[in-house]
Amino acid sequence: MATTTAQNFSDHLEIQQVINLYASAIDKHQWSALESVFTEDAEANFIGLGIFEGRQAIADLISAVLTQCSVTQHLLGNINIEVNGDIATATCYLSALHVGLGDYASDIMTVWGEYSDRLVRTADGWRIAHRTLTSLHSTGDIGLDG
Repeated sequence: MATTTAQNFSDHLEIQQVINLYASAIDKHQWSALESVFTEDAEANFIGLGIFEGRQAIADLISAVLTQCSVTQHLLGNINIEVNGDIATATCYLSALHVGLGDYASDIMTVWGEYSDRLVRTADGWRIAHRTLTSLHSTGDIGLDG
């Protein structure tokens, strides 16, 4: 159970903002904003796609996949955060819509899943050090290569 200290509330709010920034940054193709989400040496396990090491490798993968879409919308919910000093864990549900391009312009791919994160407090604030995306279900085909 979370404590009710001002620091705990502040930590939870900042962590939630980092998680939300990830979704809005990738939907707006603001790849440089991912520097405010991940540590430099972060690792992401996008189950089904592989493990990507380093903030730049993560950003490169995301941009390579999402630039194959006309628009996307990543909705996050049921965010649960546990803080223990300078380390935190968080989970949240994902519902993501991806609209295709070209021959797939009228098609939508929907992904439901869950992000599981380990975050660390840095001099610049909370950052995701490790992220796992578990896809629970997807439907639709928009011809993604990634």
